[in-house]
Amino acid sequence: MDFKKRETVVKALCLHIAHDCNLACKYCFADEGRYKGDCGLMSFEVGKKALDFLVQNSGNRVNLEVDFFGGEPLLNYSVVKHFINYRNKRGYKFIIGLITNGYLLSIDKIKFLVKNNVQLAISFDGITRNDNRVTVNGKNTTDRVYKNLLSAVKYTKFELCTVLNRNAIKGLSNDYISLFERGVTTIKTAINEEFGEWTDEEIS
Repeated sequence: MDFKKRETVVKALCLHIAHDCNLACKYCFADEGRYKGDCGLMSFEVGKKALDFLVQNSGNRVNLEVDFFGGEPLLNYSVVKHFINYRNKRGYKFIIGLITNGYLLSIDKIKFLVKNNVQLAISFDGITRNDNRVTVNGKNTTDRVYKNLLSAVKYTKFELCTVLNRNAIKGLSNDYISLFERGVTTIKTAINEEFGEWTDEEIS
């Protein structure tokens, strides 16, 4: 087979629906969701065309996926709902994923996302308070996000995404144990190497 001549199919899309964020995490690669550009939110019309494009160019593939990304997707929650309702109305069969910092989660949002089989991922760096994840006004977010993810765990399983930082490593193992005891089942961890390599002492 000449792979250069094979039919091109699309099986997944990542929609950057919020070019903005409500947090100002100190290690964020995305410049508070703006990616060194202007703030903006994706319109439903643009997103609808993207969903149609996915289905029309998926060939015979059955397992399709759309991920809502940002910035913070829940800043554009009304459009998220429109996307999901449009998928349901058109009978499209694809998985939807959404990654959120958890600050804007509410019971109503959680119930809607769970009802529509949205695969949820929440970024959270541990129960121990640290100043890496703050709002744009400098307010610590740990307690509020922790409260929201404990609400979410009552309704669905989700992936917890954490970033290890030097100033937040102590007590993290106890945080993980506590999260697992409260129903969190999956934790994905990345190490922040922005300020150089970690020493063996820091890792141990």
